[in-house]
Amino acid sequence: MDLHASAAVVLSAAGQTGHHGLVERACGIVGADMVAAAAEAVARPWLADGGDLITPGTPAWPTGLASLGEAAPCALWTWGSVPVDPSLMVAIVGSRRSTQYGRDCARVLARAVVASGRAVVSGGASGIDAAAHGGALDVSGCTVLFAAGGAGTVYPENHQGLYERVRARGAVVWEFPAGTRLARRSFLHRNRLIASAAGATVVVEAALRSGALNTGRTAADLGRLVLGVPGRIDSPASTGVLRAVADGWAVLLLGDADLTELLDGAAG
Repeated sequence: MDLHASAAVVLSAAGQTGHHGLVERACGIVGADMVAAAAEAVARPWLADGGDLITPGTPAWPTGLASLGEAAPCALWTWGSVPVDPSLMVAIVGSRRSTQYGRDCARVLARAVVASGRAVVSGGASGIDAAAHGGALDVSGCTVLFAAGGAGTVYPENHQGLYERVRARGAVVWEFPAGTRLARRSFLHRNRLIASAAGATVVVEAALRSGALNTGRTAADLGRLVLGVPGRIDSPASTGVLRAVADGWAVLLLGDADLTELLDGAAG
């Protein structure tokens, strides 16, 4: 690793984002040799276990993350390979407390994303996220799972099999190295990566106060296309999506054919 990559790894281990500018300060305080040694010590166990490590400025870095500015991650700890171009990734997110209708929609839409030549991005949670990953895997498509916590953390724990299947067909990605404690804010950190890495975000089900709605709102604030799946007006799982459409920051999604048309239009 070069000096900037080494500093990014150290800052990642310290829970920092926005490494630009901090690199020179870190090197000036402790010296370049110590930064490189610290980075090697942090990264060595992960790389020895077959994980990968990518930093900004390298060819493997997802370019959509640049839209986060100073809130961009310092490094990504990965299993597998992440698509670089945001136009080749579509996020499908939603509530853990999903309905069967929502899970069915997530699977159908994920298959449509794969059929369009794109990868499905989600957060690996129960409910809509798992259905989205599953829909892509059902048709041998590429899917990317942005996970919360430190590298290697599986949450929920019973999704170990899902993580392994995603790893074989795409990538699992963490922002921080192994040993980083999983905290409530970890999920908000993860959400911004999903919103920025993908060129479009589909919110299938979300309550008025939900992580999925936070992902969609972040994507909208970044200028990304956000699509909302309509649901029952008396279903708590749909209230957030319907409000997003009513407020104008999400576009009503009418089905898988509509999704393909909207994605192709945005790409054009």
